[in-house]
Amino acid sequence: MSFEDRLGELLKDEDPLAPGPQPAEVIAGARRRRARRRVGAGAAALAVALVCGVTAVTAGGARHGGDVAGETGAAMAPSAAATALVPEAAPTATPTPTASALPLSPVRRVEVGEKIPVTDDLRIWFTANQRCDESREPDGSWHTSFGCRDVRSDNLEHDKPSVYAQTSGNRDRTVVASFYLGPTPSRIVAFLNGKPTVATLVTTTGMKGWTGYYVILPPLPAFDAAAHRRPTSPAIGAYDADGKLLAENPGTTADGSDEKAPARL
Repeated sequence: MSFEDRLGELLKDEDPLAPGPQPAEVIAGARRRRARRRVGAGAAALAVALVCGVTAVTAGGARHGGDVAGETGAAMAPSAAATALVPEAAPTATPTPTASALPLSPVRRVEVGEKIPVTDDLRIWFTANQRCDESREPDGSWHTSFGCRDVRSDNLEHDKPSVYAQTSGNRDRTVVASFYLGPTPSRIVAFLNGKPTVATLVTTTGMKGWTGYYVILPPLPAFDAAAHRRPTSPAIGAYDADGKLLAENPGTTADGSDEKAPARL
């Protein structure tokens, strides 16, 4: 119902003889008030639009990296400028391996003088200061092969780590059984034609500054004196936990050249 209609209803109930406002003046005033309301509503809408625009710019510029949740629950994506400020994660560097892929030498702890059957025809034993061995004869009896070696001997190197080799064998296998002078190594490795084989370490009560070892290898080529070259023998290397060579006993390859233990595994 319009203002004019409502005014008509109110006027018809009044006393027609009572003085009152003139209808023309009342209608004109009502029209002026409606015009003012329209202008006010437009200004308010413009103010809301400006405020929203400022808010959007502020939110987009002040929040870098991450979403901004609005009143409706929707997430605002970070602006391109904000994304550019977030540094990319550097790729994780793969550490360079320093230790060898070869396993550590197993350690065998034995009683003083306990005889170790390395093969069915060779056994060794250790005391606090000696390495000894004996082999089986065809008749089944045992006799000393190389005897006992005292690690305190003056003809051994005591001023630096050193490793020694005593080789024996037959057509089925080769055995190297000897000792290393120096702090206990992590590995003793035999190299035959470049192929490594990890030896077993042996310790017993009273040992100080030295370690026994033994290793079983394939059979060596038969020595041919007519070839005028040295017999084939493995190289023996002692290594620390990082695979660094501590001491070496060079060998000879099948073609007569030097067999060397690598400086690092």
